[in-house]
Amino acid sequence: TALGVFLGVKAAAKRALNVDSLTDVHVAIQGVGSVGGGLAKLLAEEGARLTLADVNADRAQELAAEYGGEAVDTDSILSVEADIVSPNALGAVLDEESISQLRCSAVAGGANNQLATPEDGQRIYERGILFAPDYVINAGGIINVGLEYLGQGDEQEVKARIAKIPDRLEQVWQESAECGDPAADVADRIARRLIARS
Repeated sequence: TALGVFLGVKAAAKRALNVDSLTDVHVAIQGVGSVGGGLAKLLAEEGARLTLADVNADRAQELAAEYGGEAVDTDSILSVEADIVSPNALGAVLDEESISQLRCSAVAGGANNQLATPEDGQRIYERGILFAPDYVINAGGIINVGLEYLGQGDEQEVKARIAKIPDRLEQVWQESAECGDPAADVADRIARRLIARS
């Protein structure tokens, strides 16, 4: 999951910031458990600047020290001025209030159900903030489990499928730009099309 979210953050940086490298891209990560912590490691290796928060403040402090970042409290992480905000903890964290306080170009994280209501997808879109729909960007975990269940779970195949996450995100963002609908709505439409095809 962390690898897929990392690739999605890179795709968001390319789309929203027009950069190919994550060097000096500032990412604020909410939640540094297995997904957020793995994401922080991969981002640090690429030269990103990190601000971290977690309910386990000691863990956030430790990782911030290890990766040359900064730790802040969980109440302020979503309003940190950053290039990308990455929710990787609880769901429903993007609501009318928190969206109004975002100071970023993109939101790209692995937490499930980040939007508190369907209307919040419209709110984030109207603010001009690029949004990576959670079940698209965090698909790495289910890809791994699904392939393992089918007996195709070797590491090379799993990584090859996870590597397609940025292309799927780009499809969502391009369609959103063309039709003027929020990325969350577009992702739902694409999912329904794919399900109907199978």
